[in-house]
Amino acid sequence: MAKVLEQRALSELYADDVVKEAGVSKRTFYQHFANKEACFLALYRENSARVLGVLQEASGTPGLSALERIQLGAKAYLSFMQEQSALMKRLYIDILYLGTEGMKAKREVLHQFADVLVAAYDAERALLPSLPPLDPESVLAIVAGINELILFKIEDGQADRLSDLENVSQRLILGQLLLSQSHGSPS
Repeated sequence: MAKVLEQRALSELYADDVVKEAGVSKRTFYQHFANKEACFLALYRENSARVLGVLQEASGTPGLSALERIQLGAKAYLSFMQEQSALMKRLYIDILYLGTEGMKAKREVLHQFADVLVAAYDAERALLPSLPPLDPESVLAIVAGINELILFKIEDGQADRLSDLENVSQRLILGQLLLSQSHGSPS
């Protein structure tokens, strides 16, 4: 599915295209997926898990300050997505055409990314108990905002320039951390 999506939009391809590229029978395809949309959603979730793994690995580097982990995480996250810009373009745009099911998958992924950021901050709080907790909804808003900036780049034909968003992504995350620290825990 990934190879086929790099060439065409989901609306322009057929299950037969995926079957041919994968070198499997239609029967095998339909044993795993109800239709091309189900195959797409599986790819969307699988690829999101890979991107999340890259983010976790980079931002979980021991011995670094919170700032360094945020910088490393943002760089790794955006660079990984930029390396597969053709696929990311299709995943980011075509998920919007799957209606309720697509939005559900997108929300799940956004929550997973927000949870990773909160967990990284909570690990920092374990070392510095004076740090206040983060507001999970604020973190989710930041993740969704970064996601929209990525979509804007993709829609503007700049999927190969996602790393341009490193600084703004870092500022959004750091801004939330600083606000949390100056205002204490959310009410």
